Amino acid sequence: MEWSVIDPMKVRVSKGASHFYTGCEYFWSRTGSHVWCESQFERDELMWLDFGGQVRRVWSQPFGVVFGVRSPLAGHWHVPDFLLQMVDVSYALRDVKPRERIDDYAQLMFDETARVSANLGWSYQVLSGHSVHATRVVEWLSASRHDRCRPPADIENKILDAATQGRTRLELCELASPGCPPLACAWVDNLAWRGILKLDLSAVFSSNALLTTARHTPTGRIHA
Repeated sequence: MEWSVIDPMKVRVSKGASHFYTGCEYFWSRTGSHVWCESQFERDELMWLDFGGQVRRVWSQPFGVVFGVRSPLAGHWHVPDFLLQMVDVSYALRDVKPRERIDDYAQLMFDETARVSANLGWSYQVLSGHSVHATRVVEWLSASRHDRCRPPADIENKILDAATQGRTRLELCELASPGCPPLACAWVDNLAWRGILKLDLSAVFSSNALLTTARHTPTGRIHA
């Protein structure tokens, strides 16, 4: 069956609570649905995938891979964390694990999973974390990822025109809503979440954060 029409059942149950276990569901903005995450670390990586804008749909723990007799892990099995459908409708497989927790066994398991993915024509990658500071900035922006935070078309154009040469978040909010600038915070942050406005994720995020349109970046600034 076509993956996009399948809603797979969970094939794995957590062995129990641990320091790393914080089960939750992440609201995937492109489908308006929730994706189950086994840990806060998985949720952060899923949020980065959403922020990147290259993933159309996500399945959590979609299936189990049983390694065959020719594999050094014959008899073992592994449940990948996420199956992705990209915007070009291709598929990709992702595992999530902090870099410092990838031991020899985990690396071998990931290598063998990469072989399976390659045979299926899917890309494969292990997501091992981002800058803690940048992750918190993206998390703040993610609060405005919902469609209800999209600015009206005329106000969006006004914000983007003003940001061509670079404006602070406060300046854009004052421009978009002169009578009540805080009202426009979600509008500006939504544009930044969607990549229409760019900002330096390594800098302090505040009312003085500089934002520019995706078409123009002032010299001397580093944007992520």
